[in-house]
This record gives sequence, C-alpha cells and structure tokens, in this order.
Amino acid sequence: MATEKMRRHSRWMLRALEWSDPRAKYPNLWHEGMPVHVLAFDTVAKRLRLGDLIAVYHPAVSTGATGHGAFLGLSRVIGLRKSYSASQYWIDLEIAHRLVKPLVPAKVPRRVFLCCDPEWPGPDVALFRQLFDAAVADGWVPAPGDLEDGVAVSPVLPETEPEEDGRLFCGAELGGGLHDRREHTWIAAVRLTGSDLQRLKVVRLEATGRSGLAGLLRSPDQALKVSEGIGLSFPFGLPLRFVEAIHEGTYPEGGYWDLVRTIEKLSYPDFLEKVQEFQQEHGEVLRLTDEKRSAGSPLRRNLPDLGSITYHGIRMLAEERSRYAVRPFESAEGKPLFEVRPPLQEVGLDETTAGALQQWSSGIQERLSRLPRLPVFLEGDALRACRSGAPALKAILAARQAASAVLSGEVALTPEELDPEAADRIRQEGWIYG
Repeated sequence: MATEKMRRHSRWMLRALEWSDPRAKYPNLWHEGMPVHVLAFDTVAKRLRLGDLIAVYHPAVSTGATGHGAFLGLSRVIGLRKSYSASQYWIDLEIAHRLVKPLVPAKVPRRVFLCCDPEWPGPDVALFRQLFDAAVADGWVPAPGDLEDGVAVSPVLPETEPEEDGRLFCGAELGGGLHDRREHTWIAAVRLTGSDLQRLKVVRLEATGRSGLAGLLRSPDQALKVSEGIGLSFPFGLPLRFVEAIHEGTYPEGGYWDLVRTIEKLSYPDFLEKVQEFQQEHGEVLRLTDEKRSAGSPLRRNLPDLGSITYHGIRMLAEERSRYAVRPFESAEGKPLFEVRPPLQEVGLDETTAGALQQWSSGIQERLSRLPRLPVFLEGDALRACRSGAPALKAILAARQAASAVLSGEVALTPEELDPEAADRIRQEGWIYG
C-alpha cells in the first residue's frame, strides 16, 4: 500500500496570469492558452515531483456575473530547473487536458500555489476533484498515478469512424479578433446517410484555431481530401462600394484575386481603420448576397465582429488556394470552397442568443435531428462541444449548408445562373451558398 502511495502523483492548484498581464508578479510563459514555464519559490518547487498534476486557475478569464476567473484545465510537471535566483526554480509544464469550456468554481483558490492531496483541507481537495471530474467528462484519460485510489480507469477514447459508404462534406467556423484562440475556430465533417431520408451524421468536430484551419487548407488531411465541398462560415468577399473606396474608386482590374492581394498587404489595424472610416460615412453597406439572405454586412463590427473575421478569412484564402476552386470567383474544376452562413434560426437561435448557448443547449440534439431538411445527428464528444459553445455548433451547421449546396447543385451554378441581372456583382462580391 505504501509503495502504491509513493507512485501516486500529487495534486496542486496554481493561479497564473499570462506573461503580458501587468498584474503578473512572475514571468510565466504560456502556449496554446496554458502556462508552460512558471517561476516559483524553492519552498514549493522542491516539493514537486515529475508527473504531478496542477490545476490551472486563470483569475483574468472573463466569467460574466461571477467576475473571479476560471479553471482552464490540468497541466503536468515535466521538469524543474534552477533560476537566476538561488531561491527560485523554473517549473516546466505540459498540457494534460485543456477544457473545452473553462470551469467557473464557486470558490476562488487562496494562494498562488496550493496543495490538493487527499490529506489536505476538504474544500481544496473537493475543488480539485471537481476539475478532475470535468476533465474526465471532457474526454481526458488519467494515468493510474493520477488517481487517488491507484486504480486505472477504462479509457474514454473518441469514437473511431468505421469505413462507411456515404458522401462527406466539411464546414468551418472562423474566430476573429487579434488573438488566435483555438476554441474560437472549428472544423466539422458530416456524412450523408440513409437511403430513403437523407440525414447527416457528424463524424468529426475539432477546435483548430485560425492557424490550424489555415494549415489544414494548405495541407488537407484525409477528411478534407475526400469531402465533396467545404463551406466556410465567414465572408471572404466585400461590398462593391467599400472596395471602390479603398481601391482608387474602381474595382481591381484583375478581379477578385487582385482584391485579395490588396487586403493581404494591409495590416489588421489599417484594415479596421478603413472599415471604420467607411462606416462613418456610408453605414454598414451590404453585398447583394447579404440582402438576399438577410445576412449581416462583412463590415459589421459589433458581435459577431464580421469585419475582423472577413479580414482574417480573405488572408487565409490568399495563403493557399491551389487545391480548391473558390466559388463564385473561379469556374475551374476542383474541390469547391465557398461561403455559407449557419442557419441559426432553423434551430431556434440568432447571433444574440447563440452567445448564451447554455440556456438552450439541453435540447440541441433533438432540435438538430428534427430539421425538416438534412437533419443532423450528433452524440458523444461532438454533443458536449456544441453544448459548451456556439462556434462548434456553427461549424456543424456550416458543414450541413455545404452538403445542401453541393446536393442541390447550387455550388456548380455560374454567376449568370445564380442571378442573370447581377452576375458581375456576384463575381466581385461573392455569394452565400446553401
């Protein structure tokens, strides 16, 4: 029994601010939203062992009414190094599990470092156990040494998708803003099933961040290679009047890809400044497709910030598009890549209520399965991700709209076939499919 106890990893709680936060007392280094190098006094560091688990509490996370931060996930001690000071050590951490949605506790951790082994005060131990259980429910598989009783648990592995017949479609939701947060950008894949009734089964749902999505478009994995179309849930076209305002009063002579190169040369602040100047004079001008779909302008800056998302989306297309035919700007053969808009209204949401998804999410599975056209079925990790935040749900709905556009033949239509009287404007501004 004593031997088993020695093999058990200790549990700790850490309050850590990001290195750039002016309130940070220590130069903690972060990666992918979690601390990876933490400076600590030797009184704490000398008690740590390799493999110990640390609950990461970020007091600066915005948590609405509570206003006191949240747990981001679990990290593991992988190294201890002396610092420039004799009384301090660098603690090297790796991410054991980052929660899909931060956990807001009822109690705030008391100190920077706090031991949460079973023998310590009950409230602290209970707080760690709450995070531990949330990580397991989120799909994390603890090692035997992580468990208080030393008994291994059956791994909760993601469901592997067997080889099936059925056409595959992908969708993506892009996060805006200056910082590229992984949980704000998602990619989804749905498979068409059913012989008499066409239904869609979610076979993939993954948080990628903008950089991860751009990497997948540059170097597609198997799902993207076999999918029949990829629907991007963000504008990558701009209103004609705005383009003329930023491009010498005319649309670029070389067409849409000249416009892309123009945007690629603009910095993020410069682009947003041009949007603000244009809006002050003209308001939120719509594209033709926005008018027809009752969609927001790509220049809109309130939530969701489509101006920011449009900028990042256009630059993402500029990076790599050789594997795709970008509709409606290109008529060449190839895997279609096109703009869609998640039909939130079909599942009882809008952009405002989607931000408070938790009040609605208990019935998400049933609402998607009862859609009158192309109902969607999801379960397991995908269901949990959709319950935790709107971006995951939007990615799934984007994949559904991609399926709708391909199956109906809409994505293969020329601008003249989409609207004979406005074909040139469609080529210049873009089109929302599905």
